[in-house]
Amino acid sequence: MKQILKTSLVKGFAMLGLQAEFHKKKHDTDIVFFDKNTLEYFQQDHPRMALYREGLAKSGMEWVDNFPLQCRLFSLQQMAELAARRNIDGEFAECGCWKGHSAYIISKILTRHGFSRSFHIFDSFEGGLSDKTSEDVSDYARQTKEEAEFEKNWFSSTIDDLKKALVGFDFIEIYKGWIPERFHEVEHKRFAFVHVDVDLYQPTLDSLKFFYPRLMPGGIIVVDDYGYSVFPGAKRAVDEYVRGIDCSLFYETPMGSCFIIK
Repeated sequence: MKQILKTSLVKGFAMLGLQAEFHKKKHDTDIVFFDKNTLEYFQQDHPRMALYREGLAKSGMEWVDNFPLQCRLFSLQQMAELAARRNIDGEFAECGCWKGHSAYIISKILTRHGFSRSFHIFDSFEGGLSDKTSEDVSDYARQTKEEAEFEKNWFSSTIDDLKKALVGFDFIEIYKGWIPERFHEVEHKRFAFVHVDVDLYQPTLDSLKFFYPRLMPGGIIVVDDYGYSVFPGAKRAVDEYVRGIDCSLFYETPMGSCFIIK
């Protein structure tokens, strides 16, 4: 009976995008289970969850829905809303957009607040992830060559995917190319909000080095992959960069991602 229960729990966690393993209990404080549906934020009629699902549908990404993603984009919405509500005299940017789920969510928020500047979106739109370096090697998820290639292609998308998701938004500027090769085209602009979702060490570090100096006081950078065991390079890049700056707030969320407020 215990084994049946354990198997059922593992499958349940897998449906939420979580990996569960059972070990002999060592401490009375070990966490064993938690039902997200007991939280108000994850009820179906919550406006942020409604926008999250709307973005999934618009980008055709219902198949990637999982609990950690819901948590990250719930937090992303709050940060984008804060930057838009403050009406900071700066533009918005996103580095790495996949098929446009988060870009759609941000664009909807900007529309609500009468955004009149530009939302700049950077992505290679070819072949998914760039090549990993030694900084991206994960002790948690060692990969074969075939597994690494599968993961790389998993994140591929096209400009058409993005444009299809963002139909109706007239403030979008799209830059096709590997990060950071097209950043120079916005080097004279200032930014209120930047979403960095590029998974790996070098493009994360390049994004921070370029955008943080151009971030307005009170502006926000959200790094989506911070804290993810399978993408340790993102955390290494953030930790390395923030050691050398004096930011107003650095916050690490418990379900992945971090916020840097200037």
